Amino acid sequence: MEKLREVIWDDWSSVLVDDRVKASVEIGGIFSGLSGGAGGERRMEAVFSSSRFFVFRKLKKLWELSDWGRPGETALNLVIPAGMRGKVSLKLDPAMVLEKISLYGDPRRNRANAWHWLRGIFGSCGSLFLPRTGYYMVFRTSDTWGRVPSERLGHLLAMNDISFRSRTRYGFTETVIRDQSSIVGMLSNMQMFRTSLLLEEKAMLRSMKERANKVVNCDASNIRKSLETAKRQLETAEELITTGRIRMLPEAFRELVYARMENPSATLRELGQVLSKPVSKSTVEYRWRKIDHLAGISSE
Repeated sequence: MEKLREVIWDDWSSVLVDDRVKASVEIGGIFSGLSGGAGGERRMEAVFSSSRFFVFRKLKKLWELSDWGRPGETALNLVIPAGMRGKVSLKLDPAMVLEKISLYGDPRRNRANAWHWLRGIFGSCGSLFLPRTGYYMVFRTSDTWGRVPSERLGHLLAMNDISFRSRTRYGFTETVIRDQSSIVGMLSNMQMFRTSLLLEEKAMLRSMKERANKVVNCDASNIRKSLETAKRQLETAEELITTGRIRMLPEAFRELVYARMENPSATLRELGQVLSKPVSKSTVEYRWRKIDHLAGISSE
């Protein structure tokens, strides 16, 4: 089975659009999730940065389809760290950024293309985690350039009846979704079909493993209880025979005592079937309670 980490960003990067507005909205989502601020000596540049290099590769392709800027402009303004270690930075005109963010950075203004915006922000600041139990998707956003992406994201999720919770950590707002079906639905709406199918496959495999473990644990528990019961009954039978108190018991009960001595590892159901007149498990349990009482031996 493919590893989720190896699939998710390849899946995200491979989803492209051929429509100017959709491309512009997805870029709005990407910038909504990137760390950004004013740079330069006169603060005449908008600087966005991320260690996710694949975001900028896709951004360049989307840029050439959108109305955010001239074709090839992102390549001229990218600052790539030496050795591809660290963060890639992108410098843009702040006035243009404010204008385009107001047009394409709010899914409420572009409801028809809201999932393109969500795909963009997921690529720049979203993550999907699969701990030992459960699943959760996290968007880690910061408020810069007059943007409040966490509020816009929350509105989009609420509009689609997706439960989430928000918390603030280290100056970032984390929006967390924990429902597996909601996460799969979001991935499908973002056209990340390989990831959604892989997540469902993993969820099914987990469910099967959990069910198998429960069955094994239940069987082990039943075997242990059966052996403990057989051991106690053997001790009772030996005590009755040694002391001669077995003569105090009715014939059907005496037969049950001897049957236990002859079948030390049999279950109660199996024990009931070896009697001259087979009886049910519940009848065997009832008779053993009577045996303990008549013999003056307390059952555990």
